Amino acid sequence: MKYVFKTKPYKHQAKALKRIIRQGYLAVFWEPGMGKTKLIVDAACAWFQMGKVQRVLIVCPLSVVGVWEEEFEMHATNPYKIQFLDRKTEKLRRRKNTLEIVVTNYDIVWRRPHLVTAFDPQFVIADESHRIKKASTKRTWFMRSLHYVPHKAILTGTPNPKSFLDLYGQWLFLNQKTFGTRVSDFKERYLIFGGFKNYQIRGYNNVDELKQKVKKDATIRRKDQALDLPERVHQSVPVLLEPEARRQYDVLEEEFFLELSKGEVIDVKNALVKLLRLQQLTGGWINTDQGLRQISTAKLKVCEDLLVDRYEEGLKVVVFARFRPEIADIESAARKAGYKKVYTLTGSTPKADRDTNRRAFQSDDGPGVFIAQIQSGGLGITLHAAHEAIFYSVTYALDEFVQACDRLHRIGQEHKVTYRHLVCVNSIDRDIFKALKDKQEVMAYIMGHPRY
Repeated sequence: MKYVFKTKPYKHQAKALKRIIRQGYLAVFWEPGMGKTKLIVDAACAWFQMGKVQRVLIVCPLSVVGVWEEEFEMHATNPYKIQFLDRKTEKLRRRKNTLEIVVTNYDIVWRRPHLVTAFDPQFVIADESHRIKKASTKRTWFMRSLHYVPHKAILTGTPNPKSFLDLYGQWLFLNQKTFGTRVSDFKERYLIFGGFKNYQIRGYNNVDELKQKVKKDATIRRKDQALDLPERVHQSVPVLLEPEARRQYDVLEEEFFLELSKGEVIDVKNALVKLLRLQQLTGGWINTDQGLRQISTAKLKVCEDLLVDRYEEGLKVVVFARFRPEIADIESAARKAGYKKVYTLTGSTPKADRDTNRRAFQSDDGPGVFIAQIQSGGLGITLHAAHEAIFYSVTYALDEFVQACDRLHRIGQEHKVTYRHLVCVNSIDRDIFKALKDKQEVMAYIMGHPRY
């Protein structure tokens, strides 16, 4: 059967479609913004026309659920119906002569197994599949239980953001023959442990063998191999803390206890909490025994200055931040800078508002600001209406950082993309970016970076 596309594919998409149809399953490790969702829409439609697939289950992060509806509307070549599985869903419908698609998120799907079983999917997609990288989590165990489904796909641009062990949980769902079903065997074959109680990954064995096994099941593409996109530039913007905030930072860095001027106490229980509090402090807010306390506006003032400049240029801007108090500050700064159209996405934003805000930001004319909590807004959505982004604060998670960068730098972007990273001088901000760079070295091997 010759499949007739509704929208013209890029060469890497057409080639991957032939492969997934032939192979029956596929790991799609393309850098974010290269059109993974179009590939899956075309695969589902092609299999439907061949009489092999009528029921499709798509599992993805909550922020991406609405994107799939848009992608099917744009690319589907035959009749289809989309249902959303959430906490209120009581039954999933099954129709004849129509491609049935169920879209849900990772936190719901394992809680409603009876509905998934009754739906009996023939094609299951794990979108942003690094979300099932931990083999012991409930979401991974549930996805693993669907390994019998005849057609499967995993999609991510960040397949192993921490270590090669991240690959194992994804393959428990995709193809258990590749690495087996015992995580201990995988660890013994490919990982070297050391450090405290021998729990830390210190190195790797048989890495070329591992890469070859991955390539047998996966299509791996980088943007520089398949797309002609504008360049992107990362710019570090130094921030100087006020003298009193600097003093408080230095005390907390040396000690596990800090008393503020009004008697509030910050009592840090362990090193991990200490790192968290230090980063909160650089963003201006910190938790004390009496609640939140603002102790710096240095980063906020720099962010506001940048937003004023972008507004005067008539630009749309995306701002990523980690903590809720920072997001509230940025909202105020954006409006103070002159922006009338300010959209926010956090973990608590309702699904309907997530989709509405994203679409409005993309389609509205004139300057606008999209403020995203990096843990929620860094995945699976398109924000290429902007070509400027400000990173107010980030996490240590490489997948969140890379995915956030690629919300702007993707198919459809026509301008050079500039990322401005607000970094407090001589602080944990600098250490976090160094840690992210080190993690990129591990992922670059799997993604086929030229130096490997």
